[in-house]
Amino acid sequence: MKLRNIGALASVAAIAAVSATSTTPVATAATAAHATTTVGSGPQGTAAALSTLRQESVDRANALLTTGVKYKDAAGTIRTSTRPSATRNVLEWSGSNTNRNEFNDYSDGYASGLDWCGYFVARVWTGENTPAPASFPRIPALYLRSQAWRTDAKTPYFRFAQTRLPQPGDVLVWQNGAGAAGVDNGVATGHVGVVTAVNATTKVVTSVEGNVAGDEINRRTYAWDADGPTLPDKHFMGHTARE
Repeated sequence: MKLRNIGALASVAAIAAVSATSTTPVATAATAAHATTTVGSGPQGTAAALSTLRQESVDRANALLTTGVKYKDAAGTIRTSTRPSATRNVLEWSGSNTNRNEFNDYSDGYASGLDWCGYFVARVWTGENTPAPASFPRIPALYLRSQAWRTDAKTPYFRFAQTRLPQPGDVLVWQNGAGAAGVDNGVATGHVGVVTAVNATTKVVTSVEGNVAGDEINRRTYAWDADGPTLPDKHFMGHTARE
C-alpha cells in the first residue's frame, strides 16, 4: 500500500466510527476534529475507554494542531505557526523549512535545524518541550531519533502484525528505505507519529504527526492493511505502546 485512498472506508467510518472523526484519503489530513472524549480499541479490536495517560496524549496531540506554535524563520525571527486547524498547523514563513521550533529548542547549538518528529512525540507524551528522559522514564533517552521509539522506549514495542491494532496514544514507527513491514533494514532514520483514534471495524488508524509536508503538524488517516500504514520512501515497522 502506498498512501492508499481510503475514501470508501471513510464512509463506513462516519457511521460506525469508534471515535468522532471523519476520514479522507491518506495523502491528506482528516477534515473533522476528534471529539474530546476519544474511544480506542484494544490490541484485538475490543472497544475500551482510554486510560488517563492515553487520553492526555490524544488531547495534547489534537491541541497542538489548533494551537499557535513558536518557530524560527530563515532569518532567525521567532514567529507563530499559521493556519492552525483540526488537520494542519504550518511552521513555515515564505516557504522556508528551517526545522527550528519550540519542540526542539529551535535547534540551538546545532549548525542546521533538527528533524523534529521525535521531539513532537516526546512533547505529546510528556507535555514538555525537550523533556529530560530521567524525569519521564517511558520515553527513549534519544527520543529525537525515530528508531529509538521502537528500540529504547520503556514500554512494549509491537512489531507490525495486521491482526494487532495500536491504541490511541501509541507511537507509530516508520523506517526510511524499502523493506517488508516490520523488518529492520538497518537504516537509522525514519519517522514517528502519535495515534489519536482507531476504528476497529474498518481497520482505520488516525494519527497526528510533526515534521511532515515541510515544517508542519498534520492529522493523517491510514488503512491498517497487509503493509500497515505506509509513507513514500519508508516502510512501516510497528508501534510502541503508551503504557
